[in-house]
Amino acid sequence: MKALDQKIEHLPTSPGVYLFKDHKGTILYVGKAGNLRHRVSSYFQKPTGKDTKTLTMIEKVADVGTIVTDTEKEALILENHLIKEHRPRYNVKLRDDKSYPCLRLSVEDEFPTLTIVRRIKKDDSLYFGPYPSATSLKETLRLVRRLFPIRTCLDTKFSHRLRPCINYEMGRCLGPCCGKVEKTRYQGVVQQVRMFLEGKNEDLIERLKKKMEQESEQLHFEAAAKIRDQIQHIERVIEKQKIVSRDFSDQDVIGFYLQDHRVAIHPLFVRGGRLLGGKGFVLSSSGLPDEEVLSSFLVQYYREGRFIPDRVLIPKRIPEQTLLEEQLTEVKGKRVRIFVPVKGERKHLLQMACENAKQFLFKEDALGKDEERLLEALKEKLRLRKVPRRIEAFDISNLQGELAVGSMVSFEGGRPARERYRHFRIRTVEGSDDYGMMYEVLLRRYQRAVEEEDLPDLVILDGGRGHLNVAQQVFQELGIKEIDLISLAKERTVRGSGPSGGQRMEEKVFHPQFKEPFPLGRDSPLLHLLDRIRDEAHRFAITYHKKLRKKTIGSALADIPGIGKTRQRELLRHFGSLDKIRQASLEALEKAPKMNRKLALAVHSFFLKGQDEPLDPTSRKD
Repeated sequence: MKALDQKIEHLPTSPGVYLFKDHKGTILYVGKAGNLRHRVSSYFQKPTGKDTKTLTMIEKVADVGTIVTDTEKEALILENHLIKEHRPRYNVKLRDDKSYPCLRLSVEDEFPTLTIVRRIKKDDSLYFGPYPSATSLKETLRLVRRLFPIRTCLDTKFSHRLRPCINYEMGRCLGPCCGKVEKTRYQGVVQQVRMFLEGKNEDLIERLKKKMEQESEQLHFEAAAKIRDQIQHIERVIEKQKIVSRDFSDQDVIGFYLQDHRVAIHPLFVRGGRLLGGKGFVLSSSGLPDEEVLSSFLVQYYREGRFIPDRVLIPKRIPEQTLLEEQLTEVKGKRVRIFVPVKGERKHLLQMACENAKQFLFKEDALGKDEERLLEALKEKLRLRKVPRRIEAFDISNLQGELAVGSMVSFEGGRPARERYRHFRIRTVEGSDDYGMMYEVLLRRYQRAVEEEDLPDLVILDGGRGHLNVAQQVFQELGIKEIDLISLAKERTVRGSGPSGGQRMEEKVFHPQFKEPFPLGRDSPLLHLLDRIRDEAHRFAITYHKKLRKKTIGSALADIPGIGKTRQRELLRHFGSLDKIRQASLEALEKAPKMNRKLALAVHSFFLKGQDEPLDPTSRKD
């Protein structure tokens, strides 16, 4: 400990990042500071006022590493990067790997369109959102397309259309793809869409009323009637919307609630004065001060690609507030304000957000207790050694042995822990050897898990008793004894004759210590939990497998001169698979969309050279 004290005394007084490590060199905590020596030494002073978890962490610290930066802003960015890379135990970690959907209005295009995106790019487009759920966003998109005749086709189709689509015939598009509308008129529709999404509905209605009067004066009664119906639709939408602020800027209101070392943070999304909804998060405070927990959340939450509002309301001031404002302003390309409201409408909004955070934590606690009871029941029913609070499940996906992949999903407390999900490319097995593939995946996973002392409570395999035998062999080779092991398989059972007789599929749960599978009723919540975990492993494997198949097909066609992404897509759509393209005659290739004699000859010659190669596996069926 004296060596550590001496090291702390000689730390630089510069800004930078510090890393607390245990005796094995494992990083326990990553922090930033304007003065490294002052900040680190504060942890090792008198324990008065320090949280139990903080004291526990300090007792484990055997070494301190530092990285000096030129500015505090650089330290802020570096800290976030190191937390993502090392995921230290005592840091606040935001387990939210998805970006929420937004609407993108491509105003930089000659004829803009409105699309759903999940990442905000640094371009000239306008972004609206984020929307708490994809359902609410799609409802908004459908409403906009019903109210305003804006084009819906993708840019690739838009640039190659020879005749308008059915939306033009229905009066839901002005047909810019075929020159049916002037640019100035179309831009007027785009401006209306923008005003609607920005919440400027009263101004929009005034504009539409004036336009309706003009059409009526010119005896264009059908056009005037359409505008009248449009106004009525917008007025009905306004009645349903909850207006929470007379300030029509975009703002996130960050609710915060702490109870028993658990923090609930609940941002409310206010756009144009309207409350779109919110999203709750539950974090472990790890004994850190509230200001540091809140700061860590904001840095991780507003990562690049996330929608950043004009204003962020928070319940208490954070040390790096000015630095974070500068960082968000730089990412957004527009001034962003972070501040603590003390009175008025904004204070009321913050209180609402904090109450939402409190209720969210209570709800999560109730769900957590239900999950805990379910896991305890699973332990008793399946005769497990311990309550399976952490579960890992595996699945294999391949097409007759080709492009074989394995997947592992992880559940903690009965819920997905997506940051622990893993994919495996099969390296050592050829052909359709499902057992051999499972052996490879399990061996690779648990060799590393043993080294890192990172073992789960329960492992679930998609398969029958043969898969259990494979897993037992791997565990025996690695000396693993403390992990419970089961497999889940659908098996045909024969019922009696008669109207309700015949064969049916039933789930069987196999345990290595018991000869017969465990009977779980079809409506059993335990079976539903196991099914959910197994199905997630299957989904994760299939998603990766499809990605590899698509990449393989694309790379094959991309090697042909003159066949770009558009022609690759059209050829696959026309013929159905890479094998059928390979087998097609020169005349058939020439007649395909976007093809000519020269390109058809290039494709035909390319595959003629490789005719002795095996056909593409993506054309085969499981």
